[in-house]
Amino acid sequence: MIAKPTPRPDFADTLSVADGPWAWSSLGRAEGSDARELMASVDAADRHLLRLVLCAAAATLVLALATSLGA
Repeated sequence: MIAKPTPRPDFADTLSVADGPWAWSSLGRAEGSDARELMASVDAADRHLLRLVLCAAAATLVLALATSLGA
């Protein structure tokens, strides 16, 4: 007999079909400004993450340069 799978207690599927970026194209005209605001906030988060990665890379480069000069 096949048992019905039970969901994991530590997993919560909170993203519905209407929440993802694939649903942005189905927005109406009245919701267009909200979609633009959502895209802007997503772009801002991407820029922030890229800035953090660039700072980590620059710090690594500075540390490598400092250790090579000290040797």
